[in-house]
Amino acid sequence: MQRILIANRGEIALRIAKSAKKLGMWVIGMASEPDQNALFTESCDEIHLLKGETPSETYLNLEAIEEIIHRSRAQFLHPGYGFLSERTSLRDTCVKAGVQFIGPDFQALEMMGDKITSKRLMEEGGVPTIPGFFLDGMQDSEILSQAEAIGYPLMVKAAAGGGGKGMRRVNQPGELMDSIASCRREARSSFGDDRIFVEKFIVNPRHIEVQILGDTHGNLIALGERECSIQRRNQKILEECPSSFVDQAVREKLCEAAVLAGKLVDYVSAGTVEFVMGEDHSFYFLEMNTRLQVEHPVTEMVYGVDLVEEQIQIAKGYPISHEVLEAKPMGHAIEVRIYAEEPLENFMPSAGRILSLNLPQEDRSLRLDNGVKAQDEITIFYDPMLLKLIAWGRTREVAVSRMLRALEDVAVLGIETNTSFLKDVLSDEAFQKGDISTAFLEDRDILARHRHRLMKEQPALKAAVGLLWVSQRRRPDQSGFDVKGLSC
Repeated sequence: MQRILIANRGEIALRIAKSAKKLGMWVIGMASEPDQNALFTESCDEIHLLKGETPSETYLNLEAIEEIIHRSRAQFLHPGYGFLSERTSLRDTCVKAGVQFIGPDFQALEMMGDKITSKRLMEEGGVPTIPGFFLDGMQDSEILSQAEAIGYPLMVKAAAGGGGKGMRRVNQPGELMDSIASCRREARSSFGDDRIFVEKFIVNPRHIEVQILGDTHGNLIALGERECSIQRRNQKILEECPSSFVDQAVREKLCEAAVLAGKLVDYVSAGTVEFVMGEDHSFYFLEMNTRLQVEHPVTEMVYGVDLVEEQIQIAKGYPISHEVLEAKPMGHAIEVRIYAEEPLENFMPSAGRILSLNLPQEDRSLRLDNGVKAQDEITIFYDPMLLKLIAWGRTREVAVSRMLRALEDVAVLGIETNTSFLKDVLSDEAFQKGDISTAFLEDRDILARHRHRLMKEQPALKAAVGLLWVSQRRRPDQSGFDVKGLSC
């Protein structure tokens, strides 16, 4: 029996385990001390403990991971997303330990992990890129001159950036040099790399990405596009497939550009090419994520494929399956990310124990990628995403309605979540019409309306929680939580 180690945690570890077991593999998990009783550990055939609590002590600890590879006799390693998934150091560790890394080769990881290198490669290869320039050795006067030639507004970006860090919008010349200095400081602090470049800012942009798959037999295909324009501080919170803004002619051009991008690095595995799209449907290369994306389930729902299974089979040396090569899109899918966070407190992470958890039932039109259960302790150490809901419908309208219905069945007691905020986003008239951009949340002032609604509902909400508290004292909850310390 082939043995696979999942070098990750939470819902993605559980999701990878499901596909690995479908292939008859022995699933090996690893868990930090806070995670040793987490839901994902129940899906593994064996678990190895990572001593410590923080990411650097555990899921980012290459020495500890290498030790687990040897101890578990793993033959394959799946990195999931986040943590070390796009680090060449993890791939090197796999090579050193004699285990097959499920992902692209060193060249693709290295070249696509650097925004300056990747942009230059795409420019030279014929993939559309945003007008801009690199600051290599340029004097202030040259920078200002180049910026003036491109035209404001501009974006200052860190070469090694990610997760919305190391980015500044510049609206006029007087802001440029201060923004560059500020961006350098943040980039140096966050990534240990202060290289900076400047690009034209696309007004009312949409964030569109294309799923690609490549194998070692010469196949490299695109599975349509996803729209990820609903963002907060450059972090995605809702994704959908396909984009309501993209017609078939534009879709074909997008997919051609994404496949070309993959060919430029001889890409093998399941990755994503991301683009920014203007109001006139012009699009430009943004970056390439060489690993699985958080939002991959919407593509799976629309195309009827299992991307993780394909990743694993490709790593074993098989070609992309005939079913995937011939897959055709059907309907529309939407994914929301449910976070342990407080929208009314500037989206601060919410730590604590999940006292009670109610989630909707999965069916053919609703998928639940969950990473938590009642009594789990949500800590400050890891990303606050708890789970994802993915709704499918024959039309976008149906998918939105099903998602709203599913969110009504989500109830988490003990910590704050963004569930109610997501309902306000999905209920917004402009969103339902597909009239969105990456500035949607700010332009529509969704948070202000969310705050206003909650203030009106707060008395009724407190009364409901109070009734629940009384009923639970009389009849203990099946999830086993103790309500004695619960306050209204």
